[in-house]
Amino acid sequence: MSERARPGSTLARSATWLALAALASAPAGCIAETLEPEVGEVRAGLCQPDDSDPERDVSFMEQIQPMLERPFGQGGCGCHQPTGRRASGIELTGLRLGGYADLMRGGDKSGDTIVVPGDPCASLVLQKTSNAPPSGARMPSDGPPYLSPREHALLHDWIAEGARDN
Repeated sequence: MSERARPGSTLARSATWLALAALASAPAGCIAETLEPEVGEVRAGLCQPDDSDPERDVSFMEQIQPMLERPFGQGGCGCHQPTGRRASGIELTGLRLGGYADLMRGGDKSGDTIVVPGDPCASLVLQKTSNAPPSGARMPSDGPPYLSPREHALLHDWIAEGARDN
């Protein structure tokens, strides 16, 4: 067997070290581009906590609750509906979206961070329904469809306005 073909040979070890040295000396962007997971666009610092339309109040009952009640497969939160045919979201997270009190109570881990009245950027429900959630999967898990940009803005503004039961 020739020197070149033998694993563990001096030539093979040298080639390995040369490859590692090339990776170490490559521009960081080149390596990061190939090693980064596929995620949504970077949104850090993009969330603005202000109400985008202060002249118009968002109604929980008329605008937010209907979005949450849409059935599984239609861009709604069917997995978190107590009456939904697939209540896996309730089983996995404890988050029930059967009404205002359920939403505000949050889930086992989210608790009162699910909706932070007056601070949409800190509200987990807004983060998880964005196109680049900070962790885990984008909701609803059966999307697309997801919340439209207009619907996401309504949710944002409702929270910015104090997340009232109106």
